[in-house]
Amino acid sequence: MKFPKIFSRKHDKAASNTAGVSSGFGSSALESTKEAVAEAVKAATSSVPNPSIAFISCTVSRDVDEVQKEFVSALPKDVPIHGITSSGSLLTSKGASAGAVGCLLLKSEEEGAFATAYDSEKGETAVLGLKEKMASPQVIFMGATPGAEEGVIASINEHFPGVPVYGGTAADDALAGEWKVMSADAVSSTGVSLVGVGSSVKFGASMLGPYTETEKKVIATKTEGRRVFEIDGKPATDFVLEWLGDDVKEAYDNGGLILPQTAQKPIGIKKPSGEIVTNHLAALGAEEKYVDFFAPIPEGAELLIMDSGDGPSTGYADALANAYDTAKSQGSLAGGPPTAGMIVYCGGMAIAVGDKLDEGLTSDAFASKVGDLPVLGMTCFGEQAYLEGQKENVQRNLSVGMILFG
Repeated sequence: MKFPKIFSRKHDKAASNTAGVSSGFGSSALESTKEAVAEAVKAATSSVPNPSIAFISCTVSRDVDEVQKEFVSALPKDVPIHGITSSGSLLTSKGASAGAVGCLLLKSEEEGAFATAYDSEKGETAVLGLKEKMASPQVIFMGATPGAEEGVIASINEHFPGVPVYGGTAADDALAGEWKVMSADAVSSTGVSLVGVGSSVKFGASMLGPYTETEKKVIATKTEGRRVFEIDGKPATDFVLEWLGDDVKEAYDNGGLILPQTAQKPIGIKKPSGEIVTNHLAALGAEEKYVDFFAPIPEGAELLIMDSGDGPSTGYADALANAYDTAKSQGSLAGGPPTAGMIVYCGGMAIAVGDKLDEGLTSDAFASKVGDLPVLGMTCFGEQAYLEGQKENVQRNLSVGMILFG
């Protein structure tokens, strides 16, 4: 799997402290993890010395346990931490940084503005833990590992009915299972971390699939979870070979991942509301002739073949700009000025854009909107979002989103 070559900054800092949530951000690509974390935390705490919560991230090119340990040591005592690993790079409002560590610190003067819960393995345990701390959040931000997301969402739906969910799935650099979820107490390759956002915090979010429908449509006639056995009544891999041809012939014959070949070719499922949930076709099953996705495919669903247009060649600059505008207009933020943000950028989209990743982040379309806003961005292996029209929390792929606090 080829990942983008990206510019590595040694140090990045931003801050915002207007009315509402104040924020500080720092990142570093210093070789020493101890020194990199210290530099990032120093930059962020210069603006927010006593944060209410810390969002952290790093890539798996570092020892993630060491990263977490150093953040716990460098941050003020007992600061709640939510963290996931990012694929290849960290994303900031100034561009992408290879192998970096970063932290976004938020401070609210209101008691109970944020609550966190974590479990090293069980999503429901984390959900129940959050319920004890915050009975009625306005929104929940989640971090999990590939394959666990639907279960976490289902548990949230059960215990927090009607509460919107957003989030990003922990990632690594080569689908090797090296992804990690971090909290103030632990690091786990099967962890679940949840952040409840209280009503005193201004919040807006988006998750966009920046694609258009083509005329090609098929039916998933036999499925089980994320695995599709038949499309239009025929073996699923036969359809994929007919669609993508020689690009997937080796995987068709022998089985295996086809993420790069499908990164610019999303498959969408249209909800009754008209909202389209995009999905990434991940792997072929050779003799069994099944197809695996990174999100669940309901049996009988109509699959829409989507077109990515000029998104990959521009680093999805317009999609980033639209994600910012949409998030700013949504939720309790409702057009107000944000004081901090997070980018959730699909790892498949990072594959699709290649060397253009940094170009999209620094494009005028996006940079002119974000300005000096403190922003921490992660490249994820799955995205979670609330469909406003459908009133449904979903697992999706090949999406880009913004999370804004005010």
